[in-house]
Amino acid sequence: MPIPEDLPVPIARRTLRELAFERLQDAILDGTLHPGEILHDKELSKWLGLSRTPIREALNDLERIGLVEMAAQRYTRVAAPVPEERAEILQAMGAVLGGVIRLAVPSLGEDVRGELAALIDQGMRVASKRDIASHSKIAWQIVETLIDSCPNQTLIRLVRHWITGLLYRVTVTRTQEVTRWQALEESYPQLQRAILDGDGRAAEDAAGNLFGFDVAQASGAVPEFPRVDY
Repeated sequence: MPIPEDLPVPIARRTLRELAFERLQDAILDGTLHPGEILHDKELSKWLGLSRTPIREALNDLERIGLVEMAAQRYTRVAAPVPEERAEILQAMGAVLGGVIRLAVPSLGEDVRGELAALIDQGMRVASKRDIASHSKIAWQIVETLIDSCPNQTLIRLVRHWITGLLYRVTVTRTQEVTRWQALEESYPQLQRAILDGDGRAAEDAAGNLFGFDVAQASGAVPEFPRVDY
């Protein structure tokens, strides 16, 4: 028989484990499941319409990225970050994202530069209004776009494994008191200019101040990570 020229695009098949993971991750990130909420297999099975096995597998995966906490024979719960961890988490984010930003910015196409510049304009507007929720969403979009644009696939895989859990912990512990609004207002224009100029080093430095990656080092809370040239 003749082979048709226009073949349908194959549909990516997901396992039940992947489906459970995605639904639980989304529920944690959008607040449907609250920090510290106890997770019972039977209730999750009824809610998701899935058997216990893929749910347990998904919960184990979520624990590995920091969205779920487990204690044998005691509890399985949504991660409950505490403010005392915030400085270390920010420094960890800086360690993994610094290389991404440095590599991504010089290789950005004009369309992506424009997209990021527009996101930064939005970030400046919500920062002027001291809107934590809106700013968190925009910051996440900026980070996602930069990760997607990184030319180093090995680094992307490394960052993807950890970034969701780290961002969740930073978001949950964020308050008006710990948000560095003045640093945001100063650093957004610097990051925008560095992106438009294709200057990876300047973008990395601006992002460090913008997202607070430098807070831990400045406070002396934890040792400084070495700066690595990728």
